[in-house]
Formats: sequence, structure tokens, C-alpha cells
Amino acid sequence: MHIINSASLNDSEQELLSTVLSLYGFTSNWKAHRGRGGMNNSTFIVEINQECYVLRQYETHNDPMKIAFEHEVLSALSRSEFELDVPAPVNLPDNKDATFLSVQDQLTGHTKIVTLFHYREGHNPVWNTPDQLIGLGRAAGMLSSVMACLSISLPPVYPPYYQIQEAYPLCSPDTLLQLCTSPPDTLMECADDLQKLKVVLPDLFDTLRGMEFLPHQLVHGDLNASNVLADSQDTICAILDFEFATWDLRVMELAVPMSDLLTMDKEQAWMWEALEGLIQGFREQVSLEPEELNVIPALILLRSLDVVMHFISRLFEGIDEPEVAVQQIRKLRERVDWMKGNEKRLRELLV
Repeated sequence: MHIINSASLNDSEQELLSTVLSLYGFTSNWKAHRGRGGMNNSTFIVEINQECYVLRQYETHNDPMKIAFEHEVLSALSRSEFELDVPAPVNLPDNKDATFLSVQDQLTGHTKIVTLFHYREGHNPVWNTPDQLIGLGRAAGMLSSVMACLSISLPPVYPPYYQIQEAYPLCSPDTLLQLCTSPPDTLMECADDLQKLKVVLPDLFDTLRGMEFLPHQLVHGDLNASNVLADSQDTICAILDFEFATWDLRVMELAVPMSDLLTMDKEQAWMWEALEGLIQGFREQVSLEPEELNVIPALILLRSLDVVMHFISRLFEGIDEPEVAVQQIRKLRERVDWMKGNEKRLRELLV
């Protein structure tokens, strides 16, 4: 295969693309460049015969059942009446039911799961004005309404957010509390943050009891600006990255983007307008029960806690440098501080 305009790719990346594209049946000329992959995957934008594709290499999701569940959700959404675009995996030519494959990473020798997706036009939105968040809330609500009706044959692999004690064997609640008490050298940079979290985490873990009785459904679980696309008019046109989709609390689909808003470098007045818009947009599509609204403050912190435990686990596995976990620990502490001073107003806004 002749490679065109791929000078930015290293030898290992060129070999990866060459191998994967040939397995997908592409033997003509192609050109490619690195995409903006997230923390959990690497992406490459590939052009073949004037058609664009996105090649994703999952960096931490090496369980085929996780990817199979994600792709079944995408397939079900593509057959539904959902108005926005979602990723469309390319089927392998020798097995029309297969949408991903495993290849060996030449640098580490580890096996990685790889998928080729059809390219979706658009850009990740930048929140310049708070009223833009109405669109994100509306998109999240539209997705929630459709996901509630999807029929998925495979069992979800990820537990609900509130079953966090089952999600991270390397960083259980007890392990995290021990880290707060005696931070290792790799986390000494945020030792003060960990000491403050040690005081509030037991109560946060306690608030998760009884959440299994709230309304559940299939959720995306990771909606934020990096996982949506907007068109030239900055209208949200696509939702991406369903790799964390699972069966969870319905209201989690609102709590996640609310949580992600809280550490943006914005004035408080801007933030409150944005939160109001996000809630308004979501509730235009989904009618939430009072019991669901009541747990949102705890779920906002739970989302951030989940991210902390995820990246501490990756630190223990040697995947990330300590700075990544340190950053998330500080964000959790910032959200805890914000909630202490603003929970009453937030509850009034939710009502």
C-alpha cells in the first residue's frame, strides 16, 4: 500500500494503519493524520478515494464485550428516530457482523482493539455564551428519550455510577481513603487536596445507598463538549464516544455535563446561567421525578469521584503520569468546595 502525506505519523502508526486498512479491504492509496483522541483512545483521520474515516485505537478498553456493547448501542440508535448523528462503524468485509478487530501494538506488544468509523462533519463546541448550554441539555434530553426505548440484547459491562465500589478494583473506596490518609510520593503534589477529601468522601459514599430504586435506563454516561459535534452554525449535530454506555440512573445523563461545567474558568454569573440553560434544555425533553432532582448534587460529585478513581487506577497500571490523576483530584476538591457554598442555590434552581 502506498502511503501519501503521512509524514507526521511515526513508523509504528504507519504500520498500524496499513495493517488495519488492509483488513478492512482498503488497498488503494490513503493519507492520514493524527486526530484529537481522548485519554482513553487514539484516533487517526484517514482519507481513501475522497472518503474520510476515523480510525480509533482503544487504549484502555481491551475487553471485546465492552466494544461489542458500544457498537450494538450505535447500531440500535442508527435504526431509531434519533435526530442527531452518531458514530457509524465500518463492517469488516469477511464478516459483515464484525465492526472491530484486535491488533498488536508494535511499541508495547500489547493487543489493542481497533475500529474504523465513517467520518462525521463538525467541530467540538466552545462554550462562549451560557445560552449555548441549552443546546447541550436539549441534545442530552433527546438522546435520553431515545435510549430509554432501545432494545439491546447484550448485557452492559460497566456498572452504574453509584456502584462505584465495583468499578475500580485497583482503587476501591477503602484504597482511596487510605491514599487520602497517606498519599504515595506520586500524589504528594495534591496531598492537601486529598486530606480535605478524606473528610467528605465517607458521607459521599453513604449518599449512594438507595439509588438503585430511582428510574434507570440505558445512558451515554459521558456527555460533554469533547463528545459532541456542532455544525457551522454551532448547533449540536452529533453525539460521539459511546464507549461508557451502560444501564444507569436516568438523571445521570444530566448530572454528568453539570459536573463538567463546574471547573470551567468562568464568572459565577455565567456559570449559573449555563447551569440553568443546561437544565432547561434537558427538561424540555425529559420529565424528571422529584427524587431524581434531589440526588443531582450528590451525582455531580460522584461523576468527578468516578473520574478520580478511573485515573488513579490508570496511574497504578502505569498508563498515565501522576499529573493526570493530580489534576482530577484537584477538580474533585474544587467541586466539593463549590457544592458546600452553592448547594442550596443549586437545589432552588433544580426545583
